[in-house]
Amino acid sequence: MTSNIITLAASTFLETVRDRIFYLVAVFGFIMLASTAILSPLTVGAQGKIMADVGLASMVIFGLLVVVFVGSSMVRKELDKGTIVSILSKPVGRREYLIGKFLGLNLTLVSMLAIMGLLFLLMLFLAPGSFSFRYLGAFYLTFLELTLINAVVVFFSTSVSPILAAVFTLGVFTVGHLSSSIRDFGQLQGGVFQKQVSELVYYLTPNLEVFNLRGLVVHGTAVSVDHLVMATVYSLGWSVLLLVVAGSIFSRKELRGE
Repeated sequence: MTSNIITLAASTFLETVRDRIFYLVAVFGFIMLASTAILSPLTVGAQGKIMADVGLASMVIFGLLVVVFVGSSMVRKELDKGTIVSILSKPVGRREYLIGKFLGLNLTLVSMLAIMGLLFLLMLFLAPGSFSFRYLGAFYLTFLELTLINAVVVFFSTSVSPILAAVFTLGVFTVGHLSSSIRDFGQLQGGVFQKQVSELVYYLTPNLEVFNLRGLVVHGTAVSVDHLVMATVYSLGWSVLLLVVAGSIFSRKELRGE
């Protein structure tokens, strides 16, 4: 079982590399260089904070693009080609297949974030007074957030078309960052229905603000170990739940050619 998952993860990673996903890293590097040139007239403190803010936000956006546009179509692509039937005809279970795809895309995320993180720290090093290893905590939280979103897109990819999977995943990402505000807004409404709906949205969608401490990090506050542990458990919990449900759906799905 483990060897099958490792093989699927490796093949998924190589497929994303062949799709030239890592060109996004070059775009990230260009953004960092451009921000350095544009912000150079500012004072050192302001320059470093704005560069850090832009860089951390760009890492999330580029990672989200990879997860959504690769993850939403990776199952459908093999369904259309018919290769998924040949894969599953071997001693590979459907749940193993999904876990392998999930881990392969996560490996792509790790590689991208590692390269972008190095570029990020290098550019801050060139901006005097801005370099700090406290940003490693923000990198890790970004990875945890994108891991959860990866599980979300795998879940949707088993039951809807790639376009809908991408739209729904982007919707979860948006609502996940607004869930607390949605609940608070619902509590301010007079009707019971609005309150119940806001509570339902809050508990049925992951609270992605758990991973959004970028503002604090940019302004000099390091992420605590307790928060990193809590965020890790939160991300893994949601990811496991989504993959279990996705596996149950996919195991009942009829595939062409079977």
